[in-house]
Order: sequence, then C-alpha cells, then structure tokens
Amino acid sequence: MLVSEIRKNKRSKALAISALLIVVYEAITVFYTVRAVGLFDDFMYLYKFALSYMDFLILPMILLSFITAIFSTDYKSDTIKYLWTIPVSKKRFFFAKAVYVLLLACMFMTAVFVITCVAGYCSRFRSGMTAALVLRFFLLCVLSSVFVTLAMLPVSLITVFTKGNTVITNLAGSIYVIASFLSMRYLQGISPLASVPHIIWYKNFEGVQNNPHIGLLLINVIAVFILYLIASLIILEKQEV
Repeated sequence: MLVSEIRKNKRSKALAISALLIVVYEAITVFYTVRAVGLFDDFMYLYKFALSYMDFLILPMILLSFITAIFSTDYKSDTIKYLWTIPVSKKRFFFAKAVYVLLLACMFMTAVFVITCVAGYCSRFRSGMTAALVLRFFLLCVLSSVFVTLAMLPVSLITVFTKGNTVITNLAGSIYVIASFLSMRYLQGISPLASVPHIIWYKNFEGVQNNPHIGLLLINVIAVFILYLIASLIILEKQEV
C-alpha cells in the first residue's frame, strides 16, 4: 500500500511546487540572514530562521494539500470501491497514507537541512558550523517532521467523513493552520499545531520562548492523534462507498 502511494504521487506537480516553495523560502532566509552582519553572526541564527515559518506555516500548509489529495483521490476515482472488494485492510489503507505523509515531511525537512547547511558553509557562517550545531539542527528537522505530521494528519478525518470533499477539508485545514499560528499563545495545549513548536524547541539554547509544561503539550498532540485514529478507522469500517 505504501509503495502504491509513492508510485501514484511520484510525478505529482504538487511535489515540484512544494519543493520550489521551500527553495524560495530558504533563499529569502539565507539572503536576509547573511546580509545582517553584526546582528546574526552565528550559524545558530541561520537555522533558527530557516525553521521559524517552516514549522509554523509552510510545512503545515504543504502537508495539508497532500493530506487532502491522497485521501480524496481514492474516493473521487472510485478506487476505494475496488480496495474494499479485494479486500484491503482498512488499517493498512489508513496507515499507508499516514506513513506516506510522514515520509513527505521528512523529505521536505531534509531539503531544508541540506540547503541551510550548504548555504551556511558557503557563506560567513562557515567558521561557526560546529558538528554539535549541525547535529542539533538535524535533530530539530527530524522533530519537526514527526510532530508537524502528527498535528496535521487529524485534518484528514474531514476528508474521510465527507468521502473526499477537498473544498471543506482545505478550508477547515487552512483555518486550523492560520488560527494555530496567529493564536499560538492561547491555543497551546488545545490545538496540536499550536503545541508542536513548544515541543520541538523545548529547553532550547537558541532563545526561542516556549511553554515549559511539555507533558501537557505532548498529551495534547498524542491524545488528539489517537482520537483521530480511532474515529477514522471507525468511519472507514462503517462507511459504505
């Protein structure tokens, strides 16, 4: 099922557009940070800026588009009817798509890591690129991939419930992302996406302010994901396509 998802989407224009968006964002970040001589003179600042809007807005919006697409395509093309006829386990169907989204997140964050490191090495940040900072940046990219995926996947419950309605899913998902970004201070512990940045940057030395109540935030993200998982599987089991 996972291999099938990869083959179905490997020539997707959305992949190219998403990659281009990340490259443009990284280019703007590098250009701004490299020129800010005397203000941001450490590699730490370069990767902190590279992850700022990436974690909060860009990666969530990119994943939203893919989550909507991969769950709705099988409904719109009637592929799901044949899958249930074979029959394919609904758990396998669901987890294959979830893992595919996680792989996409890892791929995009790997691109962020590579572009930022290359830019840092080829600029004035080269002298400050210690192995410890590069490893720290890599860890932050991995955490971003995992936790942003966990926070965004629950949006697909709308797609499953509406049998592939992309308009409602994208609208609700966009509101979720923007509201979590603009009201992060008030929604942490309530919205998984508002909780995730605090988990990723927990006890950081880069100067990012976050909520010290990591247990509450982890419970928020994991509990919502588990509830979403149970609800999605129940709907799939009872759903007549």
